[in-house]
Amino acid sequence: MRVVIGVHDFASFAGTETYTRTVSLELARFGHEVIIHAPNTGEIAEAVRQEGIPVVESEDDLPAACDATLSQDTISAFALAGRFPDARRLMVVHSDYFMHQSPPQLAGVCHALVVMNDRVGRFVESLASPGGRSPVLRMTQPVDLKRFGVRGKRTDGRPRALVLGNYLSPDSVANISGICVDAGLEPVFHGETTTRVSTPEHAIADADVVLGLGRCIVEAMAGGRAAYVYGITGSDGWVTGESYEALESDGFGATAFTGVAGRNQLVADLAAWDPKMGATNRLIATDRHDAAAHTVELVGHLRGGSTDQEAILENLDELARLVEAERLSWSRYVEALGEIQELRRELGQAESLLASSRYRIGSLLAAPLDAIRRRR
Repeated sequence: MRVVIGVHDFASFAGTETYTRTVSLELARFGHEVIIHAPNTGEIAEAVRQEGIPVVESEDDLPAACDATLSQDTISAFALAGRFPDARRLMVVHSDYFMHQSPPQLAGVCHALVVMNDRVGRFVESLASPGGRSPVLRMTQPVDLKRFGVRGKRTDGRPRALVLGNYLSPDSVANISGICVDAGLEPVFHGETTTRVSTPEHAIADADVVLGLGRCIVEAMAGGRAAYVYGITGSDGWVTGESYEALESDGFGATAFTGVAGRNQLVADLAAWDPKMGATNRLIATDRHDAAAHTVELVGHLRGGSTDQEAILENLDELARLVEAERLSWSRYVEALGEIQELRRELGQAESLLASSRYRIGSLLAAPLDAIRRRR
């Protein structure tokens, strides 16, 4: 089977991009021909090319026909439906937040939608016409059990807490760093806003505890590490045999439970970590998140069957362009918010300097010299 996977941004090592990499490698291992179409490429695209999967940026480099498409965002869903009207077309809905990952609401664009947690599933079902009323397929987040979990545990030094996240601000880094230290853990940070990492399996293997959201929690579990759901949305605590179902249903998004853990609670939680948590997590990941099992199920859906949807496949390039324009506007908005936050931080530092006693004393000492300069 020839499968074209569409992902608009394939540059950094983030959740959607890592899912694309994982599934494409499994499909190729199963003997299927896989081509990734990604207009925006970068480090992860180069890594996948090195692993033998072709990644093309232009539609002109795509084949004339394929058996199935697997879109990772709305832009790709529209573009590939217009390019391959005769193919079986699926879309993976990765988020209930980013609207450029919301499924098209036109019949025939997608034959089925894949969701990997109940929170996103509820979002999709709440849309007026999700995918033109396409079937919604509930699967679980896949992880390569061969890539994660084959490296040994740390045996020396202070217990290390790896904090993974692409949206950590300087203030949140300082806050969780202090919490980890108070809990007796050495904090290490990786992500787009801290220290970028292209081999999370190595970083996880070099830690005892992993804190994060979403896919990185599944990777920590596969790596046999204690995993604590924590990030910009809040904290839900340790993954355990008892908490797993609720946390997985929420996509490890830190919104499964009500309430916000305060600093003292976080310190107490992290101080209570147990190496046995990692062994339990590895068993759960093996049973529920094996990338090979995920791909077996996915192939069945990609081969699919008939659909009674009335296809509306006109002007899809224009729809893809409009979604991309909206995504760019959103990116500029987020960048502007970040710049405003940084300016506020710098302004606060300046105000603190002006209010300091050292500044006031210096101003008093310099006043006679300023008066002489003015007279001259």
